[in-house]
Amino acid sequence: MNIFFVLLKKEIKELLTRQLLFTIVATLLVFQLIGGLVGSHNKASAARSGIVLLDLDRTALSGRVTKALGGGKAKLTLYAGGGIETALAAPELGAENSFMVIPAGLEGELKAGRPASVEFYSRFKKNASGLGPAMSASRIRRAAQAASAEISAWLLERNAPGLAPAFLMDPAPAREFAVVDGRTAEVSLAQVIGFIQSQTFFFPVAVFFIVILSAQMIMTAVASEKENKTLETLLSSPLDRRLLVMSKLAAASLIAALLSGAYMLGMRSFMAGVTGLGADPSVAVAAAGPALAKLGLMLTTSGYLLVGLSVLFCILCALSIAFILGIMAEDVKSIQAMMTPLMLAYLMPIFIDLSTAHTGLKVLLYAIPFTHAFMAPQNVMMGNYSQVLWGIAYQAAVFAACVTIAARLFSGDALLTMRFRFPGSR
Repeated sequence: MNIFFVLLKKEIKELLTRQLLFTIVATLLVFQLIGGLVGSHNKASAARSGIVLLDLDRTALSGRVTKALGGGKAKLTLYAGGGIETALAAPELGAENSFMVIPAGLEGELKAGRPASVEFYSRFKKNASGLGPAMSASRIRRAAQAASAEISAWLLERNAPGLAPAFLMDPAPAREFAVVDGRTAEVSLAQVIGFIQSQTFFFPVAVFFIVILSAQMIMTAVASEKENKTLETLLSSPLDRRLLVMSKLAAASLIAALLSGAYMLGMRSFMAGVTGLGADPSVAVAAAGPALAKLGLMLTTSGYLLVGLSVLFCILCALSIAFILGIMAEDVKSIQAMMTPLMLAYLMPIFIDLSTAHTGLKVLLYAIPFTHAFMAPQNVMMGNYSQVLWGIAYQAAVFAACVTIAARLFSGDALLTMRFRFPGSR
């Protein structure tokens, strides 16, 4: 075992270079910096830009609509200098992108029972980029909904003075219930779906980067040693070939986990700055916590351990497969092409719905060891523990088989002579 740790230390020192450390630190700093800059820019842009309101009707109804919009989060700028053409050309409104016009005669038309329209204008600038146009469209949409609701309430108060407008607009509000494995709870369907997606997609994304980074590192390490003829010296020593294989796999997994952790922390900071939701990704569904717990969707400690075990064997499978591909690679330049099958095998279960796939496709997907890690969080939440355990057992079998193949390749001359040449290569 001491020999294994000596080999592991050697492999980590070879992989953990100054360039790699710089990449880890730079990943954290760049994402943190971009997230902070984008977040502060969006806040400043939201504070500067709002909605320019042109009240051409100047009636009690238009005043009521103006008051309702002024009570919202959007900044409201009243413009009384003319029509929409004048407002669009006004130098003092050059930074504004959203305009709302309450046309003259709106109240009179509605009193007479005739339909009328409130106009909205969105100005798209030639140099517009980033989230500016999307934020402008969101302001217009919220303003349109608020104006429509206020006008509807005004009409209902006139035509049905004895009833509350809110009751008339929604006399029978819908109640949403979720049913999971016989358990029922009143909760928004959007919140349930949002929570399930946050749990079932966060893990695959995190594991994806671990798989790609670790696979690339171990393939590059093996191919470079093979290309530089350093493997010949290593293989001439009286070391157990399985220890060599395991030390390389363990070193690559540790470094890859470090890189992936830096990436995920950086992405977390970036998304917190962009969305303004804070660092906790569960903010959007926090209010539904009791209902989700009642449905049994909240992962327990044992559930997280099962998911973590599935992810661990997923990484080990990826490393062992990549190790064999690295042995087969002709040189370091061919690494990227050799990684393509590994990437496709991992991406397939993410984008294909297993519940609707036909039998042949299901068999193919379940034969891919990464599928079981992708499905583990959802299976744990739904109580399918047996499927998770069978998946872990299958992943362990694939890993053992790949390690055995890699150890046998290391034991013979095939390691030095094996080549996988692409068409057209010399």
